[in-house]
Amino acid sequence: MRASDTIRWGTKGLKQRKLRAALTVLGIMIGTAAIIALTSQTQGIQVSIIGEIDKLGSNSITVRPASTSVIFTQADVDTISQIPGVSEVMPMMQSAVRVYGSGGVRSFTVIGLSPEEFDKLVPDAVYSEGRIYTEDSYSEVLVGANVENLQDMTTPFLVVGQSVSLEYGSAGVSREVQVVGALEPYGFSMISVDDSIFMTTGGLSALTGRSSYSAIYIKTTGAGAEDTVTAYLKAYYGTTVSTLSVSQITQIVSTITGLLTVFLGAIAAISLFVAGVGIANIMFVSVVERTKEIGVLKALGFKGRHILSLFLSEAALLGIIGGILGILSGVAISYIVTYLFSGSIGSSSFTGLQPGGSAATKQIASSFSDSPVFSPEIIALVFLFAVGLSVMAGFYPARRASKMNPVDALRHE
Repeated sequence: MRASDTIRWGTKGLKQRKLRAALTVLGIMIGTAAIIALTSQTQGIQVSIIGEIDKLGSNSITVRPASTSVIFTQADVDTISQIPGVSEVMPMMQSAVRVYGSGGVRSFTVIGLSPEEFDKLVPDAVYSEGRIYTEDSYSEVLVGANVENLQDMTTPFLVVGQSVSLEYGSAGVSREVQVVGALEPYGFSMISVDDSIFMTTGGLSALTGRSSYSAIYIKTTGAGAEDTVTAYLKAYYGTTVSTLSVSQITQIVSTITGLLTVFLGAIAAISLFVAGVGIANIMFVSVVERTKEIGVLKALGFKGRHILSLFLSEAALLGIIGGILGILSGVAISYIVTYLFSGSIGSSSFTGLQPGGSAATKQIASSFSDSPVFSPEIIALVFLFAVGLSVMAGFYPARRASKMNPVDALRHE
């Protein structure tokens, strides 16, 4: 029996039962579309986040004290500088302050960095206004986008050229500073750029009265040197410090989004199994309705394998049609969802573990753009899964038809 005849017979069977076939195809299409749409969205988010992380470079390590009793001094900076594989060491001071702006009093984080270190830690920063503070300044500050424009205010909280008061500690030590520059929204960095105020290390030290560092950022000689440097740090400091590299962040993001892709895909696959039950049902009904036709075919000399292939062709066609329509629908849905939510996604922020930080709720990025990513491997796998499930669902009814006794089939009413 020719393959073309088998396909023609299967197509004829579906045309004779258009409504049932259409509903079954719809079930397969929904399951396939859901898998494609969900997996493409999660992969798109993964690529977007990793793209933000890649701005940091693949050779960065953050070292922070593991407890408040541990402090970093210049001696630690000198020690880390001598570790093999370290090319640059950038110490950073960080303190919480109260800022008296046009909208009242708000609390922010002030980060002490030299202008040179700022350019290295925040590459490609764009200034909405003004400039960075000078190297020897104690009273100039640069503000992030979310400090200049608070989300709950319609007017800027701070403006370039304005003099504001920074207040530190319970004793209320304050210092007048001038806002000399403001940044455009930056996104992910080893430091929370959008929500921080920046000034020189000397200026922050004069305000807080301390000279110890809050963290030390390390640039290695290459991505391969990260493990070596991290091993030296653990051997020297033990558990008194915590380290986090860019490669570790990338691995964490990839693991989480990978698990999310599998989880969402498995949920969407449930609808495909439901569609498989529908295929088994329609094939059983088809066998009962066409019992006499099966008897005639066997009387004409058709073998059991021929009958089996005829009915399996119907099930396979249901899977092929549903799979193709589902893939096309999933692609369309992904782009529609991206278009509808691009504004809110682009302006939203998400929280998580800040490099070297402690618990959740520290902002690691202020914005990222998301577009779906379609993997040819996943599309092919989903299509084969839809077709394979359809064939398996139709196998038992088809086998039952192939085993019918031609005499009993011809006598069937």
